[in-house]
Amino acid sequence: MTANMTNFEKQVWGIILAAGFSRRMGEPKMMLPYKGKPLIQHAIEECLKSQLDGIMVVVNPQINNLAEAVNMEGIDRILLNHQSHEGMSTSVKMGVQSLPETAQAAVFLLGDQPSMSSAEINRIIEDYHNHPDFSIIQARYLDNPGHPVLFKKHMFHQLLDISGDEGGKSVIKKCKQQVFYSNMNRKAIPDIDTPDEYRMLVDGELN
Repeated sequence: MTANMTNFEKQVWGIILAAGFSRRMGEPKMMLPYKGKPLIQHAIEECLKSQLDGIMVVVNPQINNLAEAVNMEGIDRILLNHQSHEGMSTSVKMGVQSLPETAQAAVFLLGDQPSMSSAEINRIIEDYHNHPDFSIIQARYLDNPGHPVLFKKHMFHQLLDISGDEGGKSVIKKCKQQVFYSNMNRKAIPDIDTPDEYRMLVDGELN
């Protein structure tokens, strides 16, 4: 990101979803320590290294110190989702509604995937540019679709109609003919949802 970037060039935004309640973990997972920093900062750092033109993070204001933890240099917007209890869809919609008019696409990322790298994000962005006939670009790990997922601007209105804790899955399912799968040539990046998964991450058993 550069100070003189034109509005047209600042077209692909990243929306990091980090507003859950961590019910399966039993404590705020975004703030768990990993390699000397809160878990959420790993996803943010990879986004900052990537070709994303703008980055916003959606957080749960009820989680102590989370908004401060994501307030890193290079982050354009921090969104406080007071409706987090209604599910992931509220964070998706808040992110879409907060995009500037100049945004041409949004890449959705999960804050609880510290193993994600800028390489996966950049592959999504490159395929967005290389395959303009598709409306959705979704990562595929071997045979499994996952995150990141990019939606072009003309799909935003459909994301505003989702509800509950589904994220954008229903839109992807409904528009499956418009999805390009971006092959990552690696196994799926794990979400860190449970104490066992966190332990395995810290012990180096999740790669």
